[in-house]
Amino acid sequence: MKPAIAAILMLTLAPLAAAAGDRGRAVRPAPARGSIVVGQEYRIPATPDSPWLESVAVAVGPSSGIVLWTEGGSKATIRFARLATDGHPLDAAGRLLLENGHYQRHVAIDAFKDQFVAAWCDVTAEKKQIVAIRLDGSGRALDSVPVVVADSIGNSEPEVGVTCSNAGCLVTWGGDGSYGKFSIGAVSAQVLSSSGRAAGTPFLVAPKGIGNGIGTDSLNFCTAYAEEVAYGQSGPLVAKFISANGIATEMPLLSSSQNQIGTTWMAWNGAQWFILLLDLTTSGELAQEFRFMRVDGAGHALGGPTATLLESAGVPLLCPWVPDLFLYDPQSRRVVWDGTNFLVFTQRAIIPVGTDGRVAARIATDGYFPRSYATSVSSAGNGRTIVAYSRDSAVAIRAIDEVP
Repeated sequence: MKPAIAAILMLTLAPLAAAAGDRGRAVRPAPARGSIVVGQEYRIPATPDSPWLESVAVAVGPSSGIVLWTEGGSKATIRFARLATDGHPLDAAGRLLLENGHYQRHVAIDAFKDQFVAAWCDVTAEKKQIVAIRLDGSGRALDSVPVVVADSIGNSEPEVGVTCSNAGCLVTWGGDGSYGKFSIGAVSAQVLSSSGRAAGTPFLVAPKGIGNGIGTDSLNFCTAYAEEVAYGQSGPLVAKFISANGIATEMPLLSSSQNQIGTTWMAWNGAQWFILLLDLTTSGELAQEFRFMRVDGAGHALGGPTATLLESAGVPLLCPWVPDLFLYDPQSRRVVWDGTNFLVFTQRAIIPVGTDGRVAARIATDGYFPRSYATSVSSAGNGRTIVAYSRDSAVAIRAIDEVP
């Protein structure tokens, strides 16, 4: 009799539960104006190139987007999927971009007018190269073979970044992501012309870092970095502006800091730069911090010559022996201009910051994005931002929307 009773109870309770669910949906409040909303997650099956997918990159153009990732172990391939403007994948299983028998590491991509430019580290037994390729909006390769951006870069398999302006793209690389460790070295770069060809020779961008903290105001590329003075303290923070022909100028931003500044990220909204800093403080409890500055087009600090604290969290006691692990974060595009606010993505939250420097209500991301996995963020400046990240054996996509 017990199975029969259980069946009757299930048939009786199911309509009640459904009705309760309907009532719950009916009274759910609409998002408040000016808030941000995290959309549903879309997943694309993928084969991990380690215990999880190590490298994911996304870019959003005026009418479409592309997500790119590496997969497949020691003979890693590069695959991609087209994205609609709301972030949902147009290619449910992903499509093959490159399979040349080499090991591919650290993909990066950015929108370039109505095209996309992707770059990565190509690894063979003889040498390691930085290569790039152009794609149209449908993901079709516009180059018969990848363009060599930098030949024989040494023993490292560096993090790679791509940032595109109206005139061309800047490909950057620096650091070593092998075996889960980051051996931080000089950041180098090469300018690609609008035809996708390397213009000149590679040049030094920053003395230390991993190479993906670059922004653009559509004419110039920009990054910020600080010289290390001693453990727990940085020298002056400077902004470096790089023209499309590779000519660089520097502007001082901050004098020497009591914090140790690591990775920086840049975003431009048409009138001002937003500079996100990842630093390490040794005063009191050892902590990893996110700070920000706003700078006008001439390089002058807005809101005072200090960096505002956004988030602080303790780090393991091992940090004094390996501080670079907590100062240089390989995740790409951690701040974007979404057309309304600067959106900052830390390890724990999405934080909107207005053009007046005011910090709005944050959204905790622990329930949305897995920590320590590959994450990439891109926005077309239309109130919507697309986040791509790894989910063990899948590439995951979410849209982040501003509520008007």
